[in-house]
Amino acid sequence: MYRIPFLLAAMTVTLAQPLAAAELQPFSASFNVTWHGMSAGRSNLELKRLPDGRWSYGSRSSAQGLFRLALPAELTSQSVFSIRDGKVVPERFTGEDGTDSQRRDQELVFDWERGRVTGIAETKPVDLPLQPGMQDGMSVQVALMQALLTGNTPSRVLMIDKTKVKEYVYTQEGTATVQTALGPRQTIIYRSARPDATRGTWFWCDPTMGYIPVKVERRDGTKVEWSMTLASATVAAP
Repeated sequence: MYRIPFLLAAMTVTLAQPLAAAELQPFSASFNVTWHGMSAGRSNLELKRLPDGRWSYGSRSSAQGLFRLALPAELTSQSVFSIRDGKVVPERFTGEDGTDSQRRDQELVFDWERGRVTGIAETKPVDLPLQPGMQDGMSVQVALMQALLTGNTPSRVLMIDKTKVKEYVYTQEGTATVQTALGPRQTIIYRSARPDATRGTWFWCDPTMGYIPVKVERRDGTKVEWSMTLASATVAAP
């Protein structure tokens, strides 16, 4: 249960005029979260440009109802990254579960000059070799949006998941109209999954909003484990 909000963030009421963005744009968005068909809480995402030219992508998730008995009041995670040669390059990832305990906290530093990612993940030390294009649990979502914005189709990505490097394969699953609190949105669907896995995550990305996912589902086969649907969004004008 503790991993759900971080997965949601693995990728979050005024909507700016439709955005046909050719480059990444700051945004904030709020999503309603459902767990096995039951309302489970809220997840807020924010992408912003930092004064030094880097970017920050953060999530803040809160449980509601019976789920507050199983989850901390608030979970947060953040990735700080740069855009280099049109690619997302993570520099630092942090995750906290909102409690005084550090048992589930994470902090990773990407040193691209040394070619190592180091830090702590749930009290375990991390020291792994970096590979080109490697992402953290938050930056991987931005990497998908950035690839689509630059006219590329993502196919494969390596991601740091706590103390391990995992490979994910992206496949396009067609198009669909998604009903949201902002009205119907025309989307392109992408699936992210481990090679040959039955479990995967589906993203319904809206091109007019800079490919922000307006809906996300985690499925095991045909069974939906959790989902999140856009409730509100503000996208900066290009």
